[in-house]
Amino acid sequence: KELKRRIASVKSSQQITKAMKMVAAARLRRSQEAVTRARPFAGAIRQMVQNLIHNEEIREHHTLLTKRDVKSVNVILITSDRGLCGGFNANLTKKAEQMYRAEAGKYTKFTFTCIGKKGYEFCKLRGLPVDEYYLDFQKTLSYAKTQAIANDFIELYEKGEYDEIRMIYSEFRSAISQVPTALTLLPVDLVEETKESAQAPYVDFLYEPSRERILDELLPRYFKAKLFRGLLESAASENGARMSAMDNATKNAGEMIKKLTLAFNKIRQGGITTELLEIVSGAEALK
Repeated sequence: KELKRRIASVKSSQQITKAMKMVAAARLRRSQEAVTRARPFAGAIRQMVQNLIHNEEIREHHTLLTKRDVKSVNVILITSDRGLCGGFNANLTKKAEQMYRAEAGKYTKFTFTCIGKKGYEFCKLRGLPVDEYYLDFQKTLSYAKTQAIANDFIELYEKGEYDEIRMIYSEFRSAISQVPTALTLLPVDLVEETKESAQAPYVDFLYEPSRERILDELLPRYFKAKLFRGLLESAASENGARMSAMDNATKNAGEMIKKLTLAFNKIRQGGITTELLEIVSGAEALK
């Protein structure tokens, strides 16, 4: 009876994990399409900013480009609101803690902005300072929502509340490969760029209106595009990690069911054999 209950319980769990895998796979496809659509725009706007700030004098014009003495750092930590996605959240929070332990002592203020419940819970548990927390942000992720919080970050940066704004997110490579990545969002620094943008040649365009006026409009858009892309990449990575985790859980449940069924059959066969022996022995005794 105990084995029967365990087999039924594992089968029920297997059905749940299988359903979760299918849901994650459907969401992954949509997330992957969103990431694919966002990447060309991010690359194009990056290349345009590179062309605009090629001149050193231009770099000193805008506050989002000017480097200053860093005393206050804020890190945007993007995690999920739910678990059951393998090591997705653990890898991100581990990277965040390593960064804090290694660099917090260098600055007057080193805080986190948590987008996702798991990152917030980790920071509170480990005593990492949190300035802001967004729950269920990625549930209805849109550029408009990203734009709203991006404007807040830009305002805080221009006021001097933060001297540097970073982001820790999971870069989506494939359904089984997600890479925890840290990068600096503000001030805008195009030294560390992807291979695609590094290979792009410099083109000296004539701009109308002036470069400065275009930068005033383009740099905030560039920051928002990078933040939005990070959120999209993390959403796709979360769904990929959850799909892989649920696939492994389904396979493990299948193996467990086989082992439990084998043990159940052995016990049942043993009982049948014992009963047959008793019947034969009783028949022999009556002769």
